[in-house]
Amino acid sequence: MRGTTGTSLSAFVAVLGMAMLLAVTVAAAPEAAAETVRFSVATTPPTPLQERLARERGQPLVTPSPAVELTGELYRPAGAGPFPAVVSLHGCAGPPSRASADAMGAAYVALGYALLVVDSFGPRRVAQRCLVEHGAPVDRIMDAYGALLYLAGLPFIDPDRIAVVGYSLGADTALGAVKRGGVETQFERKFRAAIAYFPYCVPSYGAVSVPAVILIGDLDEATPARACRDMMARRSGEGAPLRLVVYPGAHHSFTAARLRGKPETTYGYRVEYNEAAARAAWDEERAALREAFGR
Repeated sequence: MRGTTGTSLSAFVAVLGMAMLLAVTVAAAPEAAAETVRFSVATTPPTPLQERLARERGQPLVTPSPAVELTGELYRPAGAGPFPAVVSLHGCAGPPSRASADAMGAAYVALGYALLVVDSFGPRRVAQRCLVEHGAPVDRIMDAYGALLYLAGLPFIDPDRIAVVGYSLGADTALGAVKRGGVETQFERKFRAAIAYFPYCVPSYGAVSVPAVILIGDLDEATPARACRDMMARRSGEGAPLRLVVYPGAHHSFTAARLRGKPETTYGYRVEYNEAAARAAWDEERAALREAFGR
């Protein structure tokens, strides 16, 4: 959970932080056409106890039906693949604009990766979730696994090379999805890596089941870097590697190119584009994905 309601509110601006409109990256990237796709929210598989009781009683095993069908924008490189893929999770204000999503898609396709930009709010008729305290809602974690399972079933996607990237509240969700001993234990299919841009760090995120990277600014008032430093200091060392990168002089939403030269104050917190931090973070993400995907 987030520390204060104000902290949650500040994530409102983070949705455009997803764009990562780095001029050098996008300028070199080919155009990427999006396909709007639909897929089901993941449901937790039956537990071993439920399976045993069903067998003993001679009853059929009833699995829950997903209540929500999500939509997303899918970008893919040309060719048959199979390609590595990235699931992108938006902040509390909802998915990015089409222009921002297209820029993201072009950047990932240029690397040879497919990208699925998930819309968790539109199908639920939710305008935003910035006015309540929350951390990594279970429904959004199940959205992430729904996206993972959908991609893993596509013939042009490598099911063993799918990562999750999240921004602000979406970053909380990404870390929650790979939290060691958490929801990830319920799924045979796993994410290969997780990248979290300016999450609100809590101690439970300190143990991850797959390699993960946290990218945050040292001047972030909305999701303070000190919370991430404290989390890292308390880590037991269990689980997969977790790397924290803190960017000097960077505020919340430092990847949001729309804020270039015009920082804003939203819900009492400063949000501002920082080109040096955005470029460095993109380099960190690319390096993490190359290591996870082997390309």
